[in-house]
Amino acid sequence: MQKETKICQSCKQNFRIEPEDFEFYEKIKVPAPTWCPECRLTRRMSWRNMWHLYKKPDDKTGQPIFSAFPPESLIKIYEKDYWLSDAWNPMDYGKDIDWSRPFLQQIYELMLAVPFPNHSVQNMVNSEYCTNASNIKNCYFTRAVTDSEDCAYVIWDYRSKNCLDSHMTDSCELGYGNVNTTRCYKTVFSANCEDCQNVFLSRDCVNCSDCIGCIGLRNKSYHIFNIPHAKEGYERKFKELNFGSKKSFENCRSQAYAQWLKAPVKFMEGLQNVNVSGDYIYNSKNSKHCYRIKDTEDSKYCMNIISGPNKDSYDYANWGAGSELIYESLVCADKSYNVKFSWNCFPNSRNVEYSIFCRSSSDIFGCVGLRKSQYCILNKQYSKEEYERMVSRIKEQMDTTPYIDRLGRVYGYGEFLPAEFSPIQYNDSEAHEIFPKTKEQALNEGLIWREDKLKSYTATKQPDELPDHIAEVDESILKETIACEHRGSCREECTGAFRIIPTELEFLKKLNLPLPRLCPNCRHYERLSHRNTFRLWRRGCMCGGRTSDKRQVTCDKEEYVYQNQANHFHKDQPCPNEFETSYSPDRKEIVYCEECYQQEVA
Repeated sequence: MQKETKICQSCKQNFRIEPEDFEFYEKIKVPAPTWCPECRLTRRMSWRNMWHLYKKPDDKTGQPIFSAFPPESLIKIYEKDYWLSDAWNPMDYGKDIDWSRPFLQQIYELMLAVPFPNHSVQNMVNSEYCTNASNIKNCYFTRAVTDSEDCAYVIWDYRSKNCLDSHMTDSCELGYGNVNTTRCYKTVFSANCEDCQNVFLSRDCVNCSDCIGCIGLRNKSYHIFNIPHAKEGYERKFKELNFGSKKSFENCRSQAYAQWLKAPVKFMEGLQNVNVSGDYIYNSKNSKHCYRIKDTEDSKYCMNIISGPNKDSYDYANWGAGSELIYESLVCADKSYNVKFSWNCFPNSRNVEYSIFCRSSSDIFGCVGLRKSQYCILNKQYSKEEYERMVSRIKEQMDTTPYIDRLGRVYGYGEFLPAEFSPIQYNDSEAHEIFPKTKEQALNEGLIWREDKLKSYTATKQPDELPDHIAEVDESILKETIACEHRGSCREECTGAFRIIPTELEFLKKLNLPLPRLCPNCRHYERLSHRNTFRLWRRGCMCGGRTSDKRQVTCDKEEYVYQNQANHFHKDQPCPNEFETSYSPDRKEIVYCEECYQQEVA
């Protein structure tokens, strides 16, 4: 098969389909896409609310309950335990196929009729205010987490305990303010660290302990700003830094962030990979243009696949857990197989297409809310022979009578569900976090938008009225409503005010860290500044031979060029290697290829 260049039906830009892509589409019996990868991702992720929580009336009781869906959404919801019970039957909503109308329109009508669970969750213990979660215990306002325990304000976590205000964490304990940390203990405001303990304000450190403000260290202890100290000297300096004081902590944080720019970073975050491209990729093989995946093989355009093994999937987002042959779907996981154009179908979903919130079902097409069902279309039961005959006819009908959205884009068989059908507005979706848009941009692209409602919280404490040191804080702070420093003036979904919860106060006192001055939303966006983006740029290695090259990096008004610590294969000449990286050309970091980077951190 030859590669082919197409014009995206949505953004009108060219995109390329490679021979291996055609082989995959042939394998799963779907036509080649008509939207480019970025537009496909935007459309797909516009169906996912990763971290917002609302109150919406339960369609059974009429009582407001916490929900992943906003009150203005047209869908109906049931409390999740009732939704999973046998007290109601989603097959009661079954309908015949209307061959005169677009099939996707009929799925949308079924979606509005069949209640959804208020959350996308399973196996929750004492974790009422969490969503997009599985197998968690004693958690508070955690999102997109699996097997987590005693955590709060954590987003994208796997198997961590006693962590707060962190993002993209795996098997960590007593972590705070971190981004992309793995198997770390008592690590604070650090990024891209593995197997570290008692590490503060550090980046790209592996198997380190008792370090402050460091970058690029391996197997080191008692370092401050990459300078080694004797144990006694380190402990004395640690006390002098006085991290319990907000003023002292912020001063050290500014110095640390400047230090982070003084050493090279690897062009991508990843480990133990073969033939991959993207960022945050671990233990994976033959996976291209992927972002935050683990134990994944022979896949492309996948993101947020946090547990494996997974294989042979394209355009797949969120979770994984032993799934295979997933295409243009999200949150379809936990040993699922051959799932296409679907959302929230797990576990053990097999041969599922165009379905939503179905559990442990197989051979279903265009269904909503089914559980342990087989051979169903639009929630109506068929025999195996009838089902196979009808599905073949539906696919033909979807091409002859396609759905056409309000911008004139055509949805035949092979396209994911239109964004205008989503029960989640774009500015509440994960797509908005990946590709931020203004209201005007979103509406012009056929996306839906929710108007922000003014917050009416009355603050009882201003941030500058808080004690500087955590030692000066007592339990009376739990009764206060604290104004966020941003006071709603940012573009970070500021809540205007926030409360300190008991678990949080106990945690901060245990680690001797100051009270936050930002609301949880603003703290989340602050962490995102340390997460690499999803887009990739073609760049050359910035190693110039003996020093970094091609650009000087400004740190605290100091013009700085990194001095290499080892001899590289290209000797005194600039490195010839090129790569795709999520570090855009206007970033300040010194970006090295794999070979040059490994020489410097060995």
